[in-house]
Amino acid sequence: MSNLTTSDTRHAPSNGTHSIGSDNNTTPPSRRRPTFRAVLAVLAILWSMQLAGLFATMVWSQSPPEITAETPDEAANDNDSVVIRITASTPADVQLVIAQGLDLLEMRDGDDLFALVARGDIAALQALGLAVRVDAEQTALLAQASLQTFFEGYSTVEETEQFLQTMAATYPDLTTLHDFGDSWVKLQSDGTAGYDLWALHITNKNRTEEKPVFFLLATIHAREIVVSEIATRFIAHLLENYGSDPDITWLVDEHDIVVVPMLNPDGHKLAEEGLFHRKNLNDSHGSNCANPSTTFNQIGVDLNRNFAYAWGTVNSPDTSPCSAVYPGPSAASEPETQAVQALIAELFPDRPRPADGLPVPPDTSGVLISMHSYSDIVLWPWGNTLEPAPDAEALERLGQQLAAFPRYQASQSIELYPTSGTTDDWSYGELGIASYTFEIGPSRGACGGFMPPYRCLDEGDLGGFWARNLPALLYAARVSSAPYSIPAGPLLNMDGVQIVTDTSTLTLTLTLTETTTPISNTVLYVGATPQNNGLAVSMAPVTSTVPLTNTSQRWRAVLPIDAIYTACDSDPIGTCLVAQEEVPLLLLRGQDAAGNWGPFAAVWARSTVAPPPPREPTNNTTLRWLPRVLR
Repeated sequence: MSNLTTSDTRHAPSNGTHSIGSDNNTTPPSRRRPTFRAVLAVLAILWSMQLAGLFATMVWSQSPPEITAETPDEAANDNDSVVIRITASTPADVQLVIAQGLDLLEMRDGDDLFALVARGDIAALQALGLAVRVDAEQTALLAQASLQTFFEGYSTVEETEQFLQTMAATYPDLTTLHDFGDSWVKLQSDGTAGYDLWALHITNKNRTEEKPVFFLLATIHAREIVVSEIATRFIAHLLENYGSDPDITWLVDEHDIVVVPMLNPDGHKLAEEGLFHRKNLNDSHGSNCANPSTTFNQIGVDLNRNFAYAWGTVNSPDTSPCSAVYPGPSAASEPETQAVQALIAELFPDRPRPADGLPVPPDTSGVLISMHSYSDIVLWPWGNTLEPAPDAEALERLGQQLAAFPRYQASQSIELYPTSGTTDDWSYGELGIASYTFEIGPSRGACGGFMPPYRCLDEGDLGGFWARNLPALLYAARVSSAPYSIPAGPLLNMDGVQIVTDTSTLTLTLTLTETTTPISNTVLYVGATPQNNGLAVSMAPVTSTVPLTNTSQRWRAVLPIDAIYTACDSDPIGTCLVAQEEVPLLLLRGQDAAGNWGPFAAVWARSTVAPPPPREPTNNTTLRWLPRVLR
């Protein structure tokens, strides 16, 4: 029997025969001759760049999934869902695989691609000359998903909506909940079914200056249930730690952080039933597509192939509408795609279009991360061509840094396999946003697959998704004011912070460990970044009386108390002092020998030494000096 055989028969199609990724009464796409428009040009590029050789040299941080052969008696049911390995050792093989409209997983092992198919499709693929075999370990991951998943802790669509409304009501000064569109089902039902599309804006509303945007997008693909949980946890982390965590406080004060936890709520409802549905629920294409869906035959449009950049150049509209990667009849045909494109375009200012071959200025602001699962990879544009993006060096630099936090692999998207109409290609190509895709979760082990146990968010074999990815998300927000340049500078780790005051001065001593490039200069600012008129104070290196590591340095600054008062008094809305702490926020950043400034890090100016004689600040704020040493 198949590894996927369970008492729940909804994974099987409604009848016993079907074509590869197609509706049951149509000719299989492998026997048609799809028109791929510009894909021939892409194929030429793939040949000229020796794509097969490039793929063969890729090395992933995880051990590749073990190839486990099935015994003959296991291959019993043609309708069983299985994961197969397809050896694609040439560009022509890759293009042939793409042309079948297969549900490719975000995995590679040398020349091997992985796809979700019905067991009965294997023979047809082999008839095309492809080397195909079932991967038993990956197939077993499918069997882990069940209806019990959503009783373990995962949130339903309704629970996610309620969470957003609760956060907006609890933190009215820091949030704006925005209904930016409707799902396909809601539009078709005149509002009697389906869902609104929600974005939560997080920022200090009392700070009205222009702010860089960090945009976090989740659940484009319905079955990737881990990522909406990470999105909602990120929201809670920012709001619950504002005013107590100095880095969070600074980020919320000076940034607009926009989170869309669930772009595909219609599809997510099917995932809540244990179905491996990927697309939205647009059932107007392919009248014979399976409904309820199967892993290899489903209604809908793949929203991550529907964006309006390079649409249809790799994933063709001639693909069967029942394919898991059907890109829709036209670019941005889906209401979910249209709504999020409009939202993103409204948030980010105009800048040169990399789609025209133009690099963006190095001080361009804004970062976008689209979260998916699985395979522990960070990807950046382009996905439809091996040609490097105009900002390839800067995209790779930030991508590698983001991947270092959760210990993921990182590459240009096409190095996984060719794609078109994706979110990050569109947001970078059309708007110049530094854009990335996170594929969260391993390709093996108990925490692998689309629907791992809820506990894998915090623990488990290759799990701990939340703790591993949080630093990467925070770093993306920290560099969003200039993501094409800031990652070139030093990233400061503050191993020790000592703050001492007397009646006239505050002395700050830091032990800093750089994790990227050596530090040649350090500056701190009181209350705000220099863009927002924070008071700049130079720091000087000091000789340490205790042994330091080879990468550690000690820096010191002496601030006159009156200067701190003056800096905070000049702030018309009192944001120099956060209400909960009532102490100044100090922001630090390092510079390397080449002049590159790294991201800011924040600390509170706390001390137990008695404050100077009281004076009346002009904005009615007071300073409270708290613990003398913060370590």
